[in-house]
Amino acid sequence: MIRRAAVLGAATGLLTAATLLAPHSATAADELRLSGYDAVVAPGAMPRFYPIVESGTTFSGKVVVAVGTRPMTDPEGAGAGLPTGYRSSVGHCTQPAEYTGVFVCDGVPYQVPDVRIPATATDTTLYWGFAYIPAAGDLDAAVRAARSAGSRPADGRHGTGKVTVKSRAHALLNTVGFDLPAVPDGGTVRQRLRVHANDAGQLSLRFAYADNQLRRDTPPLRIGRVTTGSGATCEVRHTTLPDTIPNVACAFEPGDHVVEYELTGASGQYAHKLQAHTRYDIYDQGVWDESDVKQTSAPFLAQGRAIQPWHGLHARDAVGRLWEYDGTRSAAAPLGARSQTGTGWQHYTAISSLSPYAQGPFSWNVVRPSAATRGLGDLVARDATGTLWYYDRQTGLGSTHAPRVRVGAGWNAYDRIAGAGDLDGDGFVDLVARDGAGGLWFYGGTGRLADGNRFKARVRVGSGWQAYDRLAGGADLSGDGRADLLARDKSGILWLYKGTGKAAVPYAARIRVGGGWQAYDQLVVTGDLTDDGRADAVARDRTGTLWLYKGTGSATVPFTGRTGIGGGWNAYNLLF
Repeated sequence: MIRRAAVLGAATGLLTAATLLAPHSATAADELRLSGYDAVVAPGAMPRFYPIVESGTTFSGKVVVAVGTRPMTDPEGAGAGLPTGYRSSVGHCTQPAEYTGVFVCDGVPYQVPDVRIPATATDTTLYWGFAYIPAAGDLDAAVRAARSAGSRPADGRHGTGKVTVKSRAHALLNTVGFDLPAVPDGGTVRQRLRVHANDAGQLSLRFAYADNQLRRDTPPLRIGRVTTGSGATCEVRHTTLPDTIPNVACAFEPGDHVVEYELTGASGQYAHKLQAHTRYDIYDQGVWDESDVKQTSAPFLAQGRAIQPWHGLHARDAVGRLWEYDGTRSAAAPLGARSQTGTGWQHYTAISSLSPYAQGPFSWNVVRPSAATRGLGDLVARDATGTLWYYDRQTGLGSTHAPRVRVGAGWNAYDRIAGAGDLDGDGFVDLVARDGAGGLWFYGGTGRLADGNRFKARVRVGSGWQAYDRLAGGADLSGDGRADLLARDKSGILWLYKGTGKAAVPYAARIRVGGGWQAYDQLVVTGDLTDDGRADAVARDRTGTLWLYKGTGSATVPFTGRTGIGGGWNAYNLLF
């Protein structure tokens, strides 16, 4: 199929005098030769119908163009005019009132007739013919010649063309199937596309990360050794992936084709899911980003190391601004630069993250609160009236938390509210709260998102908890997969309560971690800050220094020695 995109679209800006007037052969410069062409276009396109100047620089006459719904074989103009719903733009041409579907154009074709095809057009064809008329020529004879140009051989002064509209439904008859086995860590795999080309066309292939997965920088995959059969040609345009630009471009004649290529992974790469994206273009002129047939494969795996999510930290300053510190996965500097995510948080008398603040699945769009965001750091906040509010975690391009949802009143009965992670093993994050008499209450999460019914009826799970002045939990510190709780008593001794997975008795007997923890005025179980798969903790001393306690995964010795990770943290009145 000959594709003449450069001469078809007014909207593309590709038609120039140089394109149309430059000689295309060794013909004498003053011998004018014109030619028509056929084009396949999409609904909504704006194709031109005007001959190409194949050769010649002398252009003193005019060109008569006739259009109709039938082939240009009748000098009387049977079927003259545009198909129903088509709208023409005459450019620098005129339309003589005594003729239907006729355009008379001056020589140099800087701006020539085009037509707006309805977006609802189905498979239709606009036929056109042309005839060159010298400056003193007979217009009527030229009109008859243009209308009957299809019944005579093209001679450089007469000719025909047609604009065929192929509908979206027709374009969708061109399909691509995907056979995409996993890419080995440090190895090579051969993948395959099965292309059914109902029409001749152009195909492009690129790759992108699948949405809703953890992401980590990793060496790119490489593509090469593309093969195909007869009736098709392919070439590699870009050798690394994933990327936003195509890796492979192919041209197909009608038929069934197989395209194969190799993907090679880097040794030690991180595991990711990717998708193949194809675009198939059957048109000489389409509508930008709309007319191509786009298909996307199911995700396939690039095998490698499992990605551990980063974990971070929230901080509230004295004027109520909320800040977030995303994790870096580096033990030496585990927290990145802060970013402000809210104001007005000074109105809350208690704030807690129900589980550690963690990296969510990547998406180009906001991932609204859902199963995909569960356990990534939902927040609860109690205001001065005793009302508890719930902030669902969300990810993507936007705020890290959705607008608040009212849970209920009466929460002033508690002097400690602490996120507990998933204590009962049902997949939903839970809460513990201590009342003024030292009773500990368990609130099991419901997982509901539609309303404020976020917790089940409370269950009393202990007494004597007034012995503690600090509670911190939400993550597994003991390596058994269950969320644990840290509690500091008033003498500065830190205790670990291992989770049991049972709502009625959520914690086992306490285990002494160590003394001297009265040096700290803030304590947070952060999740894994150091990329070793174990939950860590941070503590702030009264000089404003923040200390990292790397987790060990052992209940008896849950932390290694502390490491200072920065000063100035006394700018905040709450870490969580």
